[in-house]
Amino acid sequence: MGEASDAARSIVVQFRRDGFVAPDSAERAEFGVWDRMTPGRVLLVALQILLKLREEDGRTDSGRPVPGLNEEEAGLVVRTLLGDATAAPETSRRGLITLDRLLGLLASVIAEESLSEEEVDAVLEAAEESCLAVGPWDARDDNRPHDVELIDLGGLLVPTEPGLKIELMTAREEGSLAGVTVIRGRTAIQLQAFRALGNTSWASVREDLARTMRGRGGSAEERVGPAGLELQAVVRIQGPPGKDRQTARVLGHDGPGWILRGFVTGAGAEPDSTEEWPYTTFQGTVVRLPSAPSATDPLIRLRSPKSGI
Repeated sequence: MGEASDAARSIVVQFRRDGFVAPDSAERAEFGVWDRMTPGRVLLVALQILLKLREEDGRTDSGRPVPGLNEEEAGLVVRTLLGDATAAPETSRRGLITLDRLLGLLASVIAEESLSEEEVDAVLEAAEESCLAVGPWDARDDNRPHDVELIDLGGLLVPTEPGLKIELMTAREEGSLAGVTVIRGRTAIQLQAFRALGNTSWASVREDLARTMRGRGGSAEERVGPAGLELQAVVRIQGPPGKDRQTARVLGHDGPGWILRGFVTGAGAEPDSTEEWPYTTFQGTVVRLPSAPSATDPLIRLRSPKSGI
């Protein structure tokens, strides 16, 4: 087992033995950290794997009763973990997904399915492998997929496929390429990469963005999406009354020395949207750090592709 899945296993063992989350287990789980590999992330994905297997058998309940969740609440959590976009906002509003409830659900399903220790280990290992197989990627990572068609923009290599439109973003000041926008239908995702200077991380960037959006009369709420913690936001834009606000989702990821940000707008940014391609594009993007970075400018600049767009 890997380090994260091994730690997840010990947390499960402790919870099933004692019936509660011990302080050291809670600390080890790092639950709520979604933009890197943690035992908490492995536990969440392991539960999703088991719930999806049950769904394939026609069972969408939570199994046995779960402490801290009534039947209606347990149903909401299960539906959210199975990808039901209509259940996710209510689950988030009530704060139903916590480490102790997650472990309670996991223990319930394990008992309901009469899983052996070896079978539980196998599910945790599969969950860790699933987490490792998801980008965004660093250009120096030998484990990244190499069978995906990418447009080489220098600092970013962006996945492309028929039906996608690519537009380059030019910085106003000096005319350099500052980012790229990928468009399909009525949805767009703007991608920009930054060097992680000092203590900067997606967590700190996310906090600053939310504060700025709220300060300008918009709104921003954290939620867990397919790419980890994101912001569901409404931002102020220039326009006449009634058309001066725009719904957006802001995605982010911490890489080795960099941060990738994705700004989703249009139909795919609406709270009830189930469009997957913006997340697939974001998670398939490869970041290439510059060989001679600026000492003060964190933005990773791009260049036009050699083969055109």
